Amino acid sequence: MMKAVSKALALLALTASTFASAQDYQDTTPYVVDSAKYPYTLYPSNTQLDDKTPWETPVLPFNPSSTYTPPEQDAVVQGESELLNAPVYLDMNDGMRHLQYGQKTIPEATTQNVPPPTETVPTQDPSGLRSAGLGAALTGPITKSYQRTELFGNNIFGAGYNVNAAITATPATSTTAKKQEALAEGRVHGTAFNIQKELVRGRATVCGQQGGCNSGNAALYAMSAMIWSTTLSGNFAPTPINWSRSFFSVSKTFMVGPVPLTVKASLTGGVTMRVSGQVNPLIAAVTGAAGGFANVVASAAVNVAIASFGVTGTLRLINATVEALASLDWSLCMASWKLKSTLNMNALSGTLTGFVKIKLLFFKKTWNVTIANWSGIVRNLVLYDASGSISASGC
Repeated sequence: MMKAVSKALALLALTASTFASAQDYQDTTPYVVDSAKYPYTLYPSNTQLDDKTPWETPVLPFNPSSTYTPPEQDAVVQGESELLNAPVYLDMNDGMRHLQYGQKTIPEATTQNVPPPTETVPTQDPSGLRSAGLGAALTGPITKSYQRTELFGNNIFGAGYNVNAAITATPATSTTAKKQEALAEGRVHGTAFNIQKELVRGRATVCGQQGGCNSGNAALYAMSAMIWSTTLSGNFAPTPINWSRSFFSVSKTFMVGPVPLTVKASLTGGVTMRVSGQVNPLIAAVTGAAGGFANVVASAAVNVAIASFGVTGTLRLINATVEALASLDWSLCMASWKLKSTLNMNALSGTLTGFVKIKLLFFKKTWNVTIANWSGIVRNLVLYDASGSISASGC
């Protein structure tokens, strides 16, 4: 199978590198752009299509054994250009005329098709209190949590994030001291050719309790595999992580003109994580910022003999940082909590176009199919910011 690397190059600017073998996938369902004119066709390997593929204009019949006069050639080229609304250029390398036919921009190149975002915010109900009402002591753990998931794009190319911030207050018993816990977690997702993967997940938890835990853990995952972790204690701020990463690749076949063009989308980029906070017997507070960016490096392959083929353009799939803050301060008899989450994201920016070029006796013709054409989705905002106290939490 013949292969070509596109002009789609990842933009990498990293201070440290961690590489892992990218996982390869294949979407086996071909994308037929125009089933009436160009149905899905499987050719024997290395089938010659140059000078074998007919033109579409009815001006003159196509016959690879015939000789066409200059006026006949002009008529065919002009007829093909007018029929397809395709401009004609002169190839300075060989002197042949060249038609650039914009066959189609597929609907998925520009149209979002994802479910609406989901969000869960903490309730203010005094759950966990005794039925006696305010002033009574907690009888069991009480949790306040915030969670949000949002996706962008569609099944051809897509991106998304998830954030989770939570605190849990557990009252003292006759044998154990009160305990406060905090969790901050962020995830970044990427989709290419019907394959959706969690690119990055950063998670940090801390637990404070007199005579108990008073520590925590932070971990960073790429493609669901843990690549870094550290223990958290006291006032903490470990060295931030900023590593390069190859995530995964997916191949899918598109019918571009009469040629099955197999496009391989490789997601490469990087992962980041920052963690800070404090933990002691009275306070559990953590801020975690998980980030990831992935650009699409595209290449193409065919199993036929034609003039040329490939993929042009660049596509930034996602560059996002999701930050979560969770804090529980039980230094007084009434515990106070705070949850906050912010998002900084730039997703789906760029264009990818697959092309095939075939020689038709005395001129060349290129079919172009645009599979991605995104202007960019930018989000820089506070997703959630709230604080409160847990009534009758006890001393």
